[in-house]
Order: sequence, then C-alpha cells, then structure tokens
Amino acid sequence: MIYIDYIENYIPEKVIDISELQDYLNLKNYQIKVFKKIHGLKEIRKEEGSLTKLLSTPILNIFERNSSFRQEIKYIIYCHTIQNVHPFPLDMFKEISEICNIHNTINFSINQQNCASSLVALEIADSLLNSTDKNDKVLLLMGEKVFNPIMQLINNTTILGEASTAVILSRNSNKNIKFIKTKTKILGKYAEGIGISQEEQKQFEKNYVPTLSALIIETVNDLDLELSKISLILPHNVNVSSWKQISKSLEFPIQKIYLKNVEKYGHCFCSDPFLNLDCAISDGLLKKGDYFLMVSVGLGATFAVSLFQF
Repeated sequence: MIYIDYIENYIPEKVIDISELQDYLNLKNYQIKVFKKIHGLKEIRKEEGSLTKLLSTPILNIFERNSSFRQEIKYIIYCHTIQNVHPFPLDMFKEISEICNIHNTINFSINQQNCASSLVALEIADSLLNSTDKNDKVLLLMGEKVFNPIMQLINNTTILGEASTAVILSRNSNKNIKFIKTKTKILGKYAEGIGISQEEQKQFEKNYVPTLSALIIETVNDLDLELSKISLILPHNVNVSSWKQISKSLEFPIQKIYLKNVEKYGHCFCSDPFLNLDCAISDGLLKKGDYFLMVSVGLGATFAVSLFQF
C-alpha cells in the first residue's frame, strides 16, 4: 500500500487564448468556436524556459518545504506522452539530478500509455516500494513542452498546454492519501493514436464513453463499493463535453467531476489528474475517509482509472 506524501504543481505564467493558436494549428473559425463553446476550452499555459526548468521547478518547491525528501527518494519515474521529449544526447535525468541535488536514484520513464501513463505508474511505484526500505520514496514526475503543432492538437477533441507536476509517493505518509489500485482497459486497434483513419476515429469516439464508463464501474465494484460512495472524479482535462456524456452514462452528478481547470489550462498531458487533486484539496472538496477516482485516457488507446481514499 502506498500513499501520496506531497504534490507540487508548476503552472507557467504565460497565458495564451486558444484563439491565438488558430493559424499555428491550422484551425478554422468554426473549430475555435467548437473548442470554446462545446468543449469548454479557453486558455492554455506556455513555459518560456526549457523542459529542464519546467520539470525541476516543482521538485525544488517540494524540497523548499521538506528537504528530507531529497535523501529519501529511491526512484524517479518520469511520465510523458511525447516519446522524444528532448534531443539526443541530452540526459534529462542527469540535468534534473544536478539542478535539484538528487543523487543515487534509479531513474526511468514510462510513456507507452501516453496521457494515462501517470496512473499506470502508480502501480509500478507500489510494486517498487513494496520491496524497499520503509522510508524510501518514489518521485513521480510529469510535464512536457509542446514543440510541434502536431503534438498540441487532437482534432475535435482538445488543445494541449504546458504544466508540470511532482508527486512524492511512500509507504508511510502523514497525509494519508491512500492509493488503492489502478485498473486499465487497452483497445489496441487504435494503436496508431493520432494517425488512425477517419473511420477508426469515428469508431473510437463511439466506443469512448461506454468503455470508460464500464471501467469506472468495474474499478469501484472491485472494492465492493457503489459509485454513489465516490465523492469526486478527478479527470484528464481533455474537454468538458465528453465528461458531460460520461456523467449522463453513469448517472453521476457532473458537479462531482472536477472540471474547472479545463478552461484554465487545457489538457496538460499526464499531469491533469494530479493537478486537479491538488486544486480539489485546496478547494476543500475532500474530507477524511472519502473515496475518489483519478481518470485518464491515453491515445493508443489506454483507459485508466485509479481509486484512492483520502
């Protein structure tokens, strides 16, 4: 059993209205209107510095509050969607380790589940920490620079922005945000991701809501819970429209799906559910004993649902 010890998000200062991206993303006027009025997107953030700055900032902020974490980190898991996030031969882990003064850690990335990789990484972290000293910790790291218009747009679905998240996971936590399990469903027929055909895209859109709805119910039922016992769903910030459909499919109140960050930040790759958790805690939406879900879908397609208890 592992716990979330600490979450730190870094939100870049530069705000970009999605209308300003119309030419860059080769979008028509009506498409911008659909993104704003139907999908609920409004703005994204952009980091004007490097990827190294984007990733190291939340780590340094954590260490400012608790310097002991620096010596206790055993593993660093970097979750990302874009496979080639930096040019060869740049060693991102080496740069971050030097900037943050973290040494003697075991470092690796996970990205085969794309934007669902961070939820899958929770299971990996659980397995790793079960075979280490009780004080050892995992640093879960998320954040990506959008350096190409192909990476910033999923047609008729979302526009991606930049933010980063650092999460400290341990087997003994004072905050007691308990991770219970991640359940996944993979639809491999869509493995081409953004490269699938129009016909396959239509099939995926048709299967999206029933597949994700069924996985949410299965995850909850595996713990002999009812969906009514879930206090909050912390989603990926792809859009509002799909979550309205999920809400209707599950007969789950839309007010209990945390959607306020969709218009503020857009879809920030693997960070979304953890960004939303931090904001939900700040908003006082979770109390001791509450069960909640993190939910994400990665192109390819991996559907992932993680169950927690606060």
